[in-house]
Amino acid sequence: MLAALSGPAAAAGRVALVMAAEEYAAAQPSGIGVKRAAAIAEALERLDFDVVMAANPTNATARARLREFSDAVGEADLAIVVLAGHGITWSGQTFFLPANTDIGRPTDLLSRALSLGSITQITGRAKAGGVFFFVSQPRFRAPVAGLDPRPTITGEAPAGTVVALSTASSVPVSQIDTASAQAADAALAVLAGSDPTLKDLLGALEDGGRALVVGTAADMPLRRPADPPPQPVAVAPVVPETVARGASEDASADRLALEEAEEAIALERQRADEARLAAEKAQADVLKAQAEAAKAQADAEKAQADARKAQADAQRALAEAERTKAEAEAEVAVATPDDTTGTVSAEPMDERDLGRRQRQLIQEKLRDMSLYTGPIDSIMGPLTREAIMGFQKGRGAAVTGYLTPDQYDALLATGE
Repeated sequence: MLAALSGPAAAAGRVALVMAAEEYAAAQPSGIGVKRAAAIAEALERLDFDVVMAANPTNATARARLREFSDAVGEADLAIVVLAGHGITWSGQTFFLPANTDIGRPTDLLSRALSLGSITQITGRAKAGGVFFFVSQPRFRAPVAGLDPRPTITGEAPAGTVVALSTASSVPVSQIDTASAQAADAALAVLAGSDPTLKDLLGALEDGGRALVVGTAADMPLRRPADPPPQPVAVAPVVPETVARGASEDASADRLALEEAEEAIALERQRADEARLAAEKAQADVLKAQAEAAKAQADAEKAQADARKAQADAQRALAEAERTKAEAEAEVAVATPDDTTGTVSAEPMDERDLGRRQRQLIQEKLRDMSLYTGPIDSIMGPLTREAIMGFQKGRGAAVTGYLTPDQYDALLATGE
């Protein structure tokens, strides 16, 4: 074993990932802007952070920068991620959209966007960390069903890590872009101050209750502490460079494989959920169709019953009419003398010779005899005919509904 002087431990490092997308291929530009993100990156560099910066990254570039940041996180005591750009939520997960994101269905997000949950897990490998997402709302050229315009955070953050979205549920969707831009400016002001802490940075986002936060921010200074004096340390046995490099590459490959496996598992889980939802919807559609068919059958049976009833009513009405006609004919036959007697029944008078007042007198006389209940309108309608028939029946005359001259004189003479 050899002893030597060593500088500050690697665990004293500060690493940051700043990723901003403004110009989108399939959506309107983000109102947060790359300039704000670049200013935040410069402020972090002045605080001695090793910054990985990506401006308007494609999906491939964004994932490459995330892997680069992931390789550095395990050696740091403080890791910060700043995301600025469009965000969308699906199935409880919020995603950061790279500049070339174009989706036709929600599951495309798993391979064409970065999950906030995955970024949080990577950041949580540091001693302390924070993920800050300044979210703007995308408006895709073709709407995609199943997406939630309001970002959210599900689950718990790793120990020592805080996750903050620049907008809370109390902020209207139409105001999310404005609130996020204001939150980004507030964060930049904190970073430009003297000796800011991680807690101060979170406080800038939480001002006014506009942020959605999971976890607790450590009260840790963002500026790298002064280097301690050199201390003698034990030097481990020399490991050949090729061996060390191979071990590092294997570890990176393992992490990448793990992340890809986690994404594959998440994708399969989402596909299973979609299949289950589709099956449930199909079953509900079948039940709905059965209910509609049953209702249609019931309506048809009711219509048939109504038709049978209407037919029966019509038959009864026809029978009643025929019966009334037969009775009237029988009464006429009784009241009309037989031709063999040499007497001819009186002919009805020609009502066209009657004036309006004469027809009204007929109605009034019939009304006085409680035979007519209609209006005194001089119209010789069904009610008047029926009243005349009652008058004729009372006199034992032929029941025709039409007055003979003698009957007319007798009717007008009543009550005098």
